[in-house]
Amino acid sequence: MRGNARSVRNILLGAMGLSAALALVLMGAFFTLFSYDLEDVIFSRLVAAEADRRLETAAPEGSTLEQARLPGMTAYVGHASLPPWLGEALPEDTPRREREVFTEGHGHFHVAVRPGAANGRGLYVVFDVTELTSATSHLRRTAGLLVTSALLALLAAALLSRLVARRLSRPLEQLVERVRADGAPPPGDDGGVAEVRALVEALRARDERIQGLLERERAFNRDASHELRTPLAVAQGAVEILELDPPRDVETFARLRHAVHHMGLLTEGILWLARTGHSEEHCELVGITREMVALYGGPRQSDSVELVIEAAGEVRVPLPGPVARVMLGNLIKNALAYTSEGRIVIRVEPRSWTISDTGVGFGRVEPGRTGFGVGLSLVERLARRFAWELSISALEPHGAKVQLTFGEE
Repeated sequence: MRGNARSVRNILLGAMGLSAALALVLMGAFFTLFSYDLEDVIFSRLVAAEADRRLETAAPEGSTLEQARLPGMTAYVGHASLPPWLGEALPEDTPRREREVFTEGHGHFHVAVRPGAANGRGLYVVFDVTELTSATSHLRRTAGLLVTSALLALLAAALLSRLVARRLSRPLEQLVERVRADGAPPPGDDGGVAEVRALVEALRARDERIQGLLERERAFNRDASHELRTPLAVAQGAVEILELDPPRDVETFARLRHAVHHMGLLTEGILWLARTGHSEEHCELVGITREMVALYGGPRQSDSVELVIEAAGEVRVPLPGPVARVMLGNLIKNALAYTSEGRIVIRVEPRSWTISDTGVGFGRVEPGRTGFGVGLSLVERLARRFAWELSISALEPHGAKVQLTFGEE
């Protein structure tokens, strides 16, 4: 599972907030550039209009025409009449056009150049806009207003984003709550979002399929268990009759008796899987452990295998006795089956039941695996059915450890 997961609401709020901030930055940059460009266009048009008007006025070379429509605007006839610092910025071969000139120590100017005008001499209309350029100063004066406007716009965008995010995320949050609640149906409110509606319908269809599969499995387990009970009862009755006059082949008869008893445990476990509802029954683990050890490890236990039960006292747990016999019996049977020599230790504690062996480990068990035949599969499913945890791990250099862990009563 990946870490640092974010909710849909936070993702939407972040995306919308970033979009609003980016839009404001772009708009501010556009407004600033537009202000400077508009200012330059206005000044260029003013000097161009004055130059065109002056073309009809003749003046001797080197003269300066002081009269102009706007203060700060001066017309020069001939390149030699220009101030030296301005003549350096405007070579004699400057083509006809309007230029923006920046000079050090003299200011900022807009100049209209008309070469060949005024009786063949060049005409230069110079407009000193040093005191008139207001874009920068105006932006500085209105910086507070711009910042305030930006903050208000961001606040409005955040409120709108929150409303939109809530409308989109609330149906998903409700859906997550319903999915986490065991058995709760999907929510009916989809927020008017097509994707959420499709997800709700898909979950509803999935739940229906799962319920159908579970019901078919319960029905099969119930029917199979009932069908097995009749021949099993016959077999158990035959074993009881034979016990009155045991046959000469004692070993074969013992295997038959254990096999019939084990089949009874498997059938009982399958029946419990088919049942629904919560059981209030309790049992004593130490006593059932000793009972299963006597059943599976008594005559079959060799001298090379030591089986030890470690318990400080009886442990009473919320579990039906037949279910405990199925689970513990299967685990003890498997440990004995895969351990030819060494030691098997069963430890019963207030919150766990553990069996460790020095055998090959349930068919050379690998860490993380939990499926080893019908018996252990039944143990695993019964553990889930009664909210227990089953864990199987390999021991070094060989052997296996199986632990059942349960909560408080």
